Amino acid sequence: MKLYVIPGTCAVVPHTALEWTGADYELELLDHDSVKSEEYLKINPQGAVPAIVDGDTTVTQNIATQVYIDASYPDADIFGADKSPAEQAQIMHWLAFLNADLHKAFAPLFGPDGFIEDESAQEELKTKAKEKIADLLRLPNEQLGKQDYLTGTKTTADIYLYVTLTWAKKFEIDLSKYNNLSPFIKRIESDEGLTAVIEQQGLEKIESL
Repeated sequence: MKLYVIPGTCAVVPHTALEWTGADYELELLDHDSVKSEEYLKINPQGAVPAIVDGDTTVTQNIATQVYIDASYPDADIFGADKSPAEQAQIMHWLAFLNADLHKAFAPLFGPDGFIEDESAQEELKTKAKEKIADLLRLPNEQLGKQDYLTGTKTTADIYLYVTLTWAKKFEIDLSKYNNLSPFIKRIESDEGLTAVIEQQGLEKIESL
């Protein structure tokens, strides 16, 4: 199995999942130019990460790669040990929220010129995006006030939340009113799998917001 990632992106999530499985996999580190190369576009025509190539199987899109890893290594419990419909629905709820709502909200910060050309208008757009992100993070903060992890036990949803928090710190989003996020960061950064991924991708732990 080969995993393609750009360091610091949402591809941290399936990368950590593979570390949790103990699987023998190959890692390919890409950048924003190489994902647009002719060679990589044959793997993922969208020119995005993550992507998994496993024999004749190619899987793209973040949640799809996680589902593939879970199906390939069910004993790793990357979605939690409780396989009941209710618990599996909870993990999918949080993954959907993180992927479709929270992750998407960062788009104007990563590429404001893709939304509007006027630079003064871009600043207003980024301000609005930061406000929306802060509002969305209210929900995980409330959840983490009840328990250590989003679903009660550590899953890939927690890794995805962590990745978005690293972005929030990068863009200096004010989350000071949320008391449960920095303690969560300390907990999740103590995970051996995530620590290995941070080292392999050449990243640094953020420790707190």
